[in-house]
Amino acid sequence: MNEGIILVDADDASITVTWPPIGKPSSSNPTKYSLQYRPSTSSTDNGIDSGGSLLYNSLSTDLTATTARKRNLTGAGHGFWFRVSAATKSKTRVDKSSMEYVGHACRRGFKVLTMMEQSKRMQAPTARIDASAVSPTPNSYVAHVSWTPYETGGDEDALFLGYKLQMRENDGKASWSTVAKCLSGTEVRKKNLTFKYGYMFRVRPVLRGESGGSESNLDMSVCEGGNVISFSNASDVVGARRDKGSSSNNDLLKLFPKLPNNTLLAKGGMGKVSLSNAFANVDLVLLYASAHWCPPCRKYTPQLVKFYNDAKRAYKANPKWTKSVEIVFVSADHDINGFKNYYASMPWLAVPFDSDTRERLMSWMKASGVPKLMCLDGRTGKILESNSVGRALDLTRFSKYIK
Repeated sequence: MNEGIILVDADDASITVTWPPIGKPSSSNPTKYSLQYRPSTSSTDNGIDSGGSLLYNSLSTDLTATTARKRNLTGAGHGFWFRVSAATKSKTRVDKSSMEYVGHACRRGFKVLTMMEQSKRMQAPTARIDASAVSPTPNSYVAHVSWTPYETGGDEDALFLGYKLQMRENDGKASWSTVAKCLSGTEVRKKNLTFKYGYMFRVRPVLRGESGGSESNLDMSVCEGGNVISFSNASDVVGARRDKGSSSNNDLLKLFPKLPNNTLLAKGGMGKVSLSNAFANVDLVLLYASAHWCPPCRKYTPQLVKFYNDAKRAYKANPKWTKSVEIVFVSADHDINGFKNYYASMPWLAVPFDSDTRERLMSWMKASGVPKLMCLDGRTGKILESNSVGRALDLTRFSKYIK
């Protein structure tokens, strides 16, 4: 495959893409990327910008990550085209030659799923480091990957054969590769993993009578085609290692660049707090990706409110022996009114809805589904739990991560 933008994930309304670094970025001076997209107009559309309906729209001009997710995609039965370059001053149409943009590695438009295809997908697998297992290769590790059994019904019970598992390095140049074509169980241990930025996994059921599918179609879709069921969303990244000396008190603040007036919202939208004050003396920071249109989110939020208020009271009563907690709402709502109405019920901080930081955070969190609650060390920004939803909302449990 040629070097360029790669499809990481997709559902019936969003596409996640990644690309290799452009230029020579450094930790002190990271490259900022300009990412654009447009719908594909026909089966012969080659992704060229020639004006009119073939004009690209800007998604962001100051991305620092090499992965991004575009939400709220509808229609475009022929797919969508993306392109990326080192950012320029332009925030709308390009102010330089389109030849300077990097396009799709596969030279085909990326496709979202239909609602029917989405409804048949399995849940994303869970991946974690298995510290108890020994990996044969020096300086490598073992990942334990597990998934919820595929829910068959009717005739599918007799058709079910097993599971197909794929993995990819968490890198802008890496495509998905097949680990196993037909596993009988719902868990596997993958040995000899060494990539410092970690790995992600995805799974799909294998049914008797599959036809019309090809792995070559996975360059542009999460479905192989024909009557084959699509792959699940990707798992959270497992095994990512921080560079030595990269942890600092500023790492958490670096997750919130370009905030309007460098402030977060507070008090359900009625107040604001500066970024520097928001996390001062905070031990645990929880990033909460959620949306008002999501029933599980609306059910989970009151539980989180109780935990938050209890934690605040416990810290106020005994700050010497209690860890301090702050929560930041990262909205997955579709519009500003949905965000305002939902955030009004929350006592914690929030990223402004119209800030580019919100989309960057959603992408960085790998929030392919909501609700998602990521737990960070408030002093260093280190990820303590990639998703705490489904686990006990217990301050004592969280506090054990902080030494």
